[in-house]
Amino acid sequence: MKNILSILAVAAVFASNKITAQTPTTDDIKSVNEVVTADNVEWGWLNPLRGDKSPAAGKLWGNRTKNEPAGFLVKFKKGFSSPPHIHNITYRGVVIKGLLHNDDENAEKQWLPAGSYWQQPAGEAHITAADGE
Repeated sequence: MKNILSILAVAAVFASNKITAQTPTTDDIKSVNEVVTADNVEWGWLNPLRGDKSPAAGKLWGNRTKNEPAGFLVKFKKGFSSPPHIHNITYRGVVIKGLLHNDDENAEKQWLPAGSYWQQPAGEAHITAADGE
């Protein structure tokens, strides 16, 4: 059985200049109750061009490939390390299981255990690596 690490990465884009009397949402669509159980998560590759060299991504809400709020799970294989890369948005992540490192490619590894949080600023080069528990 493969040792798989999971993180929750949530990206949000806030674009609203409206003033309203109700609690604002992060998108222009009226909020609705929605539940996604673990067995109903839609899985695919985080980077389809890399195929099985890419972590798996499981959709929770939104569309991470569009400029809109989105939330998804990511599964890394033990020993995974991404090439240096950047993102065009700031994102936030929480380690659910395993250990994760996310920093400049030359930084000393800081393994984040389950329950840890990090924020990755847009445009900042970094790597993401996963290790076993």
